[in-house]
Amino acid sequence: MKKNEKLTLYIKIYNLTKYVYMMVKNFPKEYKYTLGQEICALSWECLDLLIEANSLPNNRKREKIASLSLSFDKLKMRLRLSQEVGIISSKQFAHIQENFLIEIGTMIGGFLKWAASQGGNG
Repeated sequence: MKKNEKLTLYIKIYNLTKYVYMMVKNFPKEYKYTLGQEICALSWECLDLLIEANSLPNNRKREKIASLSLSFDKLKMRLRLSQEVGIISSKQFAHIQENFLIEIGTMIGGFLKWAASQGGNG
């Protein structure tokens, strides 16, 4: 994966994290400190795992990127649940999906495929 692609993924996840914080602050109190807190934590976890993956030698990135992919899947599920139970609107979820989730998921998949081609473990 080229350096500018890694930077683009970092920026996308960073911007998603900012958006999530702005969104969660408007969650009803009964969800803000449960589901909202989990969403924020998973968003940070994705960002942290990406930073960690980028700091490893190419042949050791695969396992960390696989962890990133798993954490991102968990984040997507919690965001979907937020929409399905009415905490966020369908319009908000569509915005998140169109501006973040689809592209980030595609980029993580590409990064994982690239890492596998580098002879990585995991």
